[in-house]
Amino acid sequence: MTGTWTLIRLILRRDRVLLPLWIVIGAVLPSSIAAGTARLYTDQAGREAFAAASMSNPAQLAMRGVIYDPGVGGLTAWTLGSSTALIGGLISILLVVRHTRAEEESGRRELLASGVIGRHAPLTAALAVVLAANLLLGLLGVPGLVAGGLAAGSSLLFGLSTAVAGWALAAVAAVAAQLTAGSGTARGIAIATGGALFAVRSLADAGGIAWLGWLSPFGWVRLTRPYAGDHWWVLALPVAFTAALSAAAYALSARRDLAGGLLPARPGPAEGTLSGSFALAGRLHRGSLAGFAIGFGALGAVLGSAAGGLDAQLGGPAFRQLAETIGGAGARASDVFFGFVTYVLSQLVAGAALVSALRARAEEAAGRAELLLSGPVGRLRWALGHLFYAAAGPALLLAVLGAMAGLTYDGDALRVAGATLAYLPAVWTVAGVAVLLSGALPRLAAAVSWSVLGLILVVDLVAEFKLAGGFILELSPFVHVPALLLGTGASADALSGLLGLTALAVALAAAGLAFLRRRDLAPSS
Repeated sequence: MTGTWTLIRLILRRDRVLLPLWIVIGAVLPSSIAAGTARLYTDQAGREAFAAASMSNPAQLAMRGVIYDPGVGGLTAWTLGSSTALIGGLISILLVVRHTRAEEESGRRELLASGVIGRHAPLTAALAVVLAANLLLGLLGVPGLVAGGLAAGSSLLFGLSTAVAGWALAAVAAVAAQLTAGSGTARGIAIATGGALFAVRSLADAGGIAWLGWLSPFGWVRLTRPYAGDHWWVLALPVAFTAALSAAAYALSARRDLAGGLLPARPGPAEGTLSGSFALAGRLHRGSLAGFAIGFGALGAVLGSAAGGLDAQLGGPAFRQLAETIGGAGARASDVFFGFVTYVLSQLVAGAALVSALRARAEEAAGRAELLLSGPVGRLRWALGHLFYAAAGPALLLAVLGAMAGLTYDGDALRVAGATLAYLPAVWTVAGVAVLLSGALPRLAAAVSWSVLGLILVVDLVAEFKLAGGFILELSPFVHVPALLLGTGASADALSGLLGLTALAVALAAAGLAFLRRRDLAPSS
């Protein structure tokens, strides 16, 4: 463990923008949601009516779970529990992989190891910072909830439950970082695992299979039941899960070589077979894209199977009225479910698009781009190779997600795939921001790009709960996408919105390429 404190200071220095932004937003959001709930539903009857309507909506059950108490505290915990855990888990995965596997891949870990640094110090430092950040985020939100009139004990339990969910996903990332030599593949494994765990929790609540909720950290967050009985003992499950996976990560780390992974890499051909920079970009991107495609395909199949019987299961007049309110006359319960879930999953695809869009910057920071560009390869040609996969990759993922969901749902793969592909311009816009930042502000590209996606998630969340609207809501590119499954995709305004997003994405990418062409190559910060 020698040198752990020094590495902790280094991590805090490198993430001095992302960490405070994430913690502050996450700490302020619970009190804002609680205040909004109290303002929108001033009496208990109104809150109970809202809870009843929400519990008849399978999409709400899948994304947020069961409402255990229709009070202000219970609704706040229901609104934020799974969403905060999902966002915090994603950020935790990215941070752990960034400061473990990515450091080895770039060669900086080997440089540090030549000094007075213990073998387990980097992993310990990464876990210490990420676990402490999650805990701080959870604790800082408690005073605002108590000031709003909510019970202090329940508020503390709510904060701790969201914190330990981030711990669990950080431990998943720590294990994934030991398995493979590539940081992109490690991120893909960890994110796919997190998505599968979230799908298990969604199926438990939407499908009425309660015991499945006990198999997922996202289920444990809800089963602590803050403001509805306060089951403190459930916190022991994510703590034990984190401890077990962390111990496994240390054991695996001790069994592998530095910069190597436990999953052996296949030896390459004796002679080079790549025909150019586009082929090289394809080789670099294919592993992560294949992993994401398998994960999203499996997730789509699970969601399609879960939604197959919703129309018959939820055929009562209350839900038919709710479905028609959301999707218009004749709207089906299952289509409302898919419309809501696709909206959320498209934002996860945007995260996968960021991984591809930032790959060129990662190659530059590692020094490999400089070596490649010293030969007869132009900058634009090299960058366009990576940009192609940043654009084509999300299209593949959305198509696979929609096709698998459609096949297992009603056999109409084209209809559901078309609805998911409608989110492609919004995903391209997020990727375009990363390309622009990689060209204009390369040292801050990764941190700011992921922060932008996080802010979009927050905007969508507060807007959905009617805490913001108007100009604030328009900042999210995903709100401009028509819900094709609900028959809102044929209007001229909807089509012009998609064309506008596409034009914006092209403009952002073009500006990023222009900046890249004019600046010096920048090493990693």
